[in-house]
Amino acid sequence: MSFLAQATKPSNKPPMITIVGSAGVGKTTLGASFPAPIFIQAEDGASVFESWDEDEKPTFLPALPKPTKGKTASTKDTLMAQLRELVTAEHDFKTLIVDSITSLNVMLEGEIAQRDGVGNVADASGGFHKGYLEVAQWHADFISACDILRKMRGMSIVFLAHTGIEKVKNSPSETTEYAVYGIDMHKKAASLYVSQSDAVLYVKKEEFITGGATDKKGNTTKAGRVMQTGDRKIITSGDGLVGYVSAKNRYNMPSEIDLEAGENPILQYIKFFN
Repeated sequence: MSFLAQATKPSNKPPMITIVGSAGVGKTTLGASFPAPIFIQAEDGASVFESWDEDEKPTFLPALPKPTKGKTASTKDTLMAQLRELVTAEHDFKTLIVDSITSLNVMLEGEIAQRDGVGNVADASGGFHKGYLEVAQWHADFISACDILRKMRGMSIVFLAHTGIEKVKNSPSETTEYAVYGIDMHKKAASLYVSQSDAVLYVKKEEFITGGATDKKGNTTKAGRVMQTGDRKIITSGDGLVGYVSAKNRYNMPSEIDLEAGENPILQYIKFFN
């Protein structure tokens, strides 16, 4: 059969999304609002749902084992085994939520360091920071397995991550630095989630500065205080927003979306869910 005879048009496939935010901003609750979710637990997010009605609570797979001296259970092996079961077993789940890839990264780094009998991942895999490359490869294997899950079982994938902050310069010759937001893990691993996700979305609380003062020349004479309004927004694109350089989406979302409690405004913009 010729290649032209095998050519097809794109279909609406389940999305792979990374949602980034600081602790307590509502990432886990937002994850639970995707259709028929099941959680992989790299951290304890189940307590968030203790007050929910029983029939509304999401389902959680057993927590991944933490790398501990003397224990034989592997974080990576357990993680991949859970994914294999989601692929092969009969179930009605439609969304896999990984809470969180930041905590998962810490566990994988710890497993490699413990395996090699060193104090930290930078000294593992022969040293010279090669351990970070091996951890990144483990993340790549994990993302690939998640992609198999969505292709074979039609499940959406949602990675939750903690916000990291890095100071950068536009060029080495400049003295001015500015902060950019990203995924709180080594850049080798973080870049995989950014490149492989259909959307990288940041959840943030609205803030304003109060009490500051400047002189006639615009110099700050009194530092203000940062206050939070309680309102939350989802940043979907880095265009025009300093600091959110890795935010992106393939769904023509507005650059900022209001996030109300108990709602999931992401779904309306993704054709797969409609």
